Amino acid sequence: MKSLERYTGLISLLLLFAFLLPYVWKLPQLDITLILLGGLALAAYDYFSSGKDSTTD
Repeated sequence: MKSLERYTGLISLLLLFAFLLPYVWKLPQLDITLILLGGLALAAYDYFSSGKDSTTD
């Protein structure tokens, strides 16, 4: 069941990137772009760091 959670997490991360990428690409304001990129970076960090502590199950 753990691999199913990893796949659904990866799919949701990719969907989040796909949803926010046009906003990051088209926005002329640097501050809003940095906020969106920061949110994407936090989501990616949470996804990749969540698999390391699998001993707590």
